Amino acid sequence: MKGHVQVYRNLSKKLHGGDLGPVYSVRGDDGLVKRHTCHIALRDCVLRVGDKGNERVRDEKRKNVHAYVQGIDSSTNIDCMWIYDSVPITYNPYKHKTFIRKDTGEPVLKAKIVVFGCGERAREVRALL
Repeated sequence: MKGHVQVYRNLSKKLHGGDLGPVYSVRGDDGLVKRHTCHIALRDCVLRVGDKGNERVRDEKRKNVHAYVQGIDSSTNIDCMWIYDSVPITYNPYKHKTFIRKDTGEPVLKAKIVVFGCGERAREVRALL
């Protein structure tokens, strides 16, 4: 969608010697990776998982890019107070077919805000649902 980016975890890239936590690739609306970062915030998010990619991971036991969060890059416009109402989310292709809430295991398909690279050692992804 115009003006939206897609963010996914990049398993092969390391920034700053790997001491700032996971690296995320930011893909523009043209489908090309625009940058890599350890921290990013998105608003008006849709969390997408490709069914065929999920199946391929399970069959081949080898990860591929098939899950991402799509939204508007808002890293500079997010009020810090949102974090008190946020929940940690995760995606494990071997266990789930969608992103889920870590606390309840419920599927998460949309979120008002998703922040990558927060929490202990910047390894957490949190969402305001």
